[in-house]
Amino acid sequence: MHTSKTLQTQVDPPCWEIPPCDLTEFISQLGTFATAESVLCLEGGNAADVESYLQARPSHIENETKQGFLKMRPKTFYMPITRENLRGLGDLSEIHAEPEVCDNLRVYDGEYIILSWHDLPSDPIYVASTVNEAALKKFCEALGCGYLFRGSAG
Repeated sequence: MHTSKTLQTQVDPPCWEIPPCDLTEFISQLGTFATAESVLCLEGGNAADVESYLQARPSHIENETKQGFLKMRPKTFYMPITRENLRGLGDLSEIHAEPEVCDNLRVYDGEYIILSWHDLPSDPIYVASTVNEAALKKFCEALGCGYLFRGSAG
């Protein structure tokens, strides 16, 4: 297993920006956007059934569940993006509020971050500028939202 020590934790500008959306709908559409090698990273959250589900579906990146002595570090889970995995996670997200599922999420394509969504559910979603715009457009149409290009920080 690989560790996450060298993985980026956010998409930086220049990038695409998507307005916040419903987490369950996001999860249900993610399979149309992400490649077969992609991994979903969920950070934070506190629903025991969600944690059990994610632990049962490990990726090649090691989960980080040791929170430290004062439990200050969030638990972080990495799950391969497959239709079956997303369907089950989507079902769980329907019965939980977003912060119970995760506070932050990321999508990695191999070792590269292609999507980050921090401080769910209110912050925007950022998508790497390397992502094909046609795929992004199709994803956003399925979510019922638009997107824009952010050329620089700030």
